Parts: sequence; C-alpha cells; structure tokens
Amino acid sequence: MRFLLLPLIILGMGTGTNSANAQVKPVLTAADPSAMELKARKIYERLTGTKLPADSPVVAQMVTFLNRGDVEGAAKIATADDNFLNITVKLMALKLSTRDETIKTDLNDMVAAVIGVTRDQRDARELLNGNFYYRGADNLTGVRSNLVADILLTNNHYIDLEDKRVNLAKNLVRVNGQVIAVGDAATVANPDPAGVLTSRAFQSAHTVMGTNRRLVEYTFREFMCVPLSEWADTGASDLRIGRDIDRFPGGDHNKFLTSCKGCHTVMDGFRGAFAKWEVNNNPAGIKHVDANPHSNTSDAYTIIVDNSTGVIQKYNKNANVFPAGYITRDDSWVNNAIREKNANFFEWRGNALSGNGAKSFGTTVANSRRFSQCMAKRAYETVCRKTFDEAKDLDKLKTWGVEFENSGYKLKSLFEKVAAKPGCLE
Repeated sequence: MRFLLLPLIILGMGTGTNSANAQVKPVLTAADPSAMELKARKIYERLTGTKLPADSPVVAQMVTFLNRGDVEGAAKIATADDNFLNITVKLMALKLSTRDETIKTDLNDMVAAVIGVTRDQRDARELLNGNFYYRGADNLTGVRSNLVADILLTNNHYIDLEDKRVNLAKNLVRVNGQVIAVGDAATVANPDPAGVLTSRAFQSAHTVMGTNRRLVEYTFREFMCVPLSEWADTGASDLRIGRDIDRFPGGDHNKFLTSCKGCHTVMDGFRGAFAKWEVNNNPAGIKHVDANPHSNTSDAYTIIVDNSTGVIQKYNKNANVFPAGYITRDDSWVNNAIREKNANFFEWRGNALSGNGAKSFGTTVANSRRFSQCMAKRAYETVCRKTFDEAKDLDKLKTWGVEFENSGYKLKSLFEKVAAKPGCLE
C-alpha cells in the first residue's frame, strides 16, 4: 500500500512554537489502484457502458488476463455482461436505425436484430440479407405482442420492451422468416427479405414519401460508412437516371453533368432494388407489390401499383420533367459504382454487377470489403469513443476488416478485438 505524504508546517503564532519544532503529519489517501486495475475498469466501462463496484471480483479476473498480455481475453469478460448488449450494442444500433442518426429514438425491430445477431454470434452479413427478425419472448408482463397490431404495423412491442426495462440480452428471441401484414390477423411470407433493410424501422425511416432513393443512400451511409457525396461519379453511365431528374436544371445542362449526374448515376442504378417496396405514414407497416393487395388507394394493407410497369406508383412520378429518362419496370438494379475509384474503395466481390430486389442488393453490399471495414469503424468509434481518421489510418482499418471476416463476421468478437487495439483506451 502506498501513502501520499504531505508536509504540514505549523508556524508558531504567539504559542512559542517555531518552525524548527514543526510537526509533520501524514495525510492518508485511498490506495491507488494498479495500472492494470485501471485498465480493466476502463475496458469494462467502454464495453458495457457501466462502472464496476469497488469490490467487484470481475476486476481481478480481467487483471489476470491483462497481466498475461491478453487484452482481448479481458475484453471477453466484459462482453459477457448483459450490459454490453443492452447498452453498448443497442446505442450503436439506434444511430443506424434513424435518418438523423441519433440515439434519441425508441427501441425498434432493427435495433433488436443487431443486438440478437451480436449475441448469437451470427454472421453479420445476415443483417443485410437474412430472413429473420427478433422480438421479445412470449408472455412478458405488460408487453404488447400482437404480431400484426404491435410488431408489423406499429412499434408498440419494442416500446414496451424498453419501458418495462426488459433485459434484451436474455429475452430477445429469433424468429426465422420475415412476414408482411395483409389483414388484421393475416400475414404472408416476405417475398424479398433483406435483414434490417426490410425491417419496419429502416423502411419507415427511408421509404415513406420520396422515391426510395434514400434507402440506397442510407444503406451505404450506415453499412459502408460513406456519404453519397463521396461515391458520386460524374463519369458513370446516366442510363438509369429517372425521368423526375431535370437534365437542364435552371436551363444549364452543364450543371447536371458536373453535379446532379454524379450522385444519381450510382444511386439510381441501385434504386430498382426497392421498386416494389412501400410504407404508409400511419400505420407504418411495410408493404410489397408481390405480397399486398393492389388498390387505387393505399391503406394499412393495400399498395398502389403502376399497372403499366408493375412497380409502386411513385417510382415513375414527375415523368414530364425529363420524359426521355429511365422508366423503372421491375426491381432490377445495376452497379454503377464500379469505375476505378469506387471499385478500389468498395472492393466488390461475388456477383456485384447487377441483380433483382433488396436481398441481392444487400448481399452485394455485405460481401464487399468496405462493409467489413465499416463495421470495424463502427465498433472502434463506439468503444474507443473517438472518431476514426481514415485519411491517416486507412490501412489499419483494412486490416481490421480482414480480421472481422476471419472471425466469421462475428460482431461480438469485433468489439473485443477493437477494445484491445493500441490507443483505443487512451
């Protein structure tokens, strides 16, 4: 035990005591924890979002690993705590599920899926192409659980899980097979399941209104960690740009060529993947052309389809802006982000040139090296609580992406490895 000794000089002030006879008394402080104990506590706090009690035996367990130089082993002890999922993973997922990328939003089906995939040590690529969802266990007190009314059409079920402080790490269950509501008590299998891309939360954030371009933009933003402006390419083909995009904005075609075209070549190329998807404002249940009844008016279960093309009506709206533009007739997509700059950045693998539907689009994104690097970046910024500087450390990020892939795309393992990286806890 080490003590801090502070000299206490008592000066004689009319008492006959002088400095020569001054008494020096020790001022005791609490024992300083060892450097390893401090490191263990910091790892635990960063991974769980909570602090350990002073007498917790977990500290000693983690220190045992740290003394052997096994930081990752110490991190595994922290990730075994339910708060790793209930707090840390949840907060990361909340940001991914909202358009304004904030944690100030309710628990939802997308967040539950990220927590569940992490807990169950599933291949994280399932988040973009899997046919599943996570919900609370049956018979949880006070949790509304009607499949149609509380999970598919509203967020009631997940709000209740949060309000009742349900331990998500223990009480989330995986359900294989996404479904779509077609009646008050009727559902059908989702014809094009794509993990969280076809979750109610993600679809509600980006499909309502608009022309579904935002679904493409935010898939890249959240799962490739790149804003649209950075993957725009004015040199790519404009064949797929819709009729609603003016080729002479303000009467200036050059403005289109040097500005508008860059974003729309790549975004509109992929946009067909979501040409059969729609969401109402209220209730916000997701709908698909091949699942829901077609109607001239949209309600909770029906979908408005352009009969001449077979896709949702809004895809070819404002056709008079540029009538010679692309007409979407199916859910096919093409990858226009394959010229040298983007090809080197995303490092596409597998059949990445074209496809049909959300699932094939999600698979293409998930199989790219950039997806792995993005997940590593997300984990780093969550655990290390600092912005990752890609301009300075891109090679390091690429290495971490490979490590993530070698783990079988396990998010839990990724968090543990990142916490052990030099400089993370500084």
